[in-house]
Amino acid sequence: MPAQSAEQLWKAYNETTDTQGASYQTRWFGQQNNPQEVQALTDAILAGTKTATTTPLDTFTAEQVAIPQVGDYNVLLNGDMKPVAIIKTVVSELIPFYRISAEHAYHEGEGDRSIGDWRKRKTDEFTPTLEEHGKNLSSDTPMVSEVFEVVYRAD
Repeated sequence: MPAQSAEQLWKAYNETTDTQGASYQTRWFGQQNNPQEVQALTDAILAGTKTATTTPLDTFTAEQVAIPQVGDYNVLLNGDMKPVAIIKTVVSELIPFYRISAEHAYHEGEGDRSIGDWRKRKTDEFTPTLEEHGKNLSSDTPMVSEVFEVVYRAD
């Protein structure tokens, strides 16, 4: 039976492993106001297709959100904002936009998974967000490049 809340899922996970007192945050991928997008990205994560993500550093600072750190746990929410899994950050690096690797783009699991497609999609995605914060996207724009793994599933 799936967990009813993030707290219940976290408790169930802690009964199977020793997290040494770690805490968690809830997290989803995509725009919260677009449940179909969130669900598609959640499905890709659960299928193992999406194991990485990239976010402009300025997004974290402008929104006063902590930058993911290795060892961080997140309760993954689906398109209905219900907990479905726990993911753990295994890599978190600060890398300029045009230094994101083809391997990382592939592991983001979106589009045709090529670096060219990744750069086009991310330019389209990041440009308006950065402009809202008074910034411009350039080849040197710092990006938080993250790799994560699913460590526990609600099903």
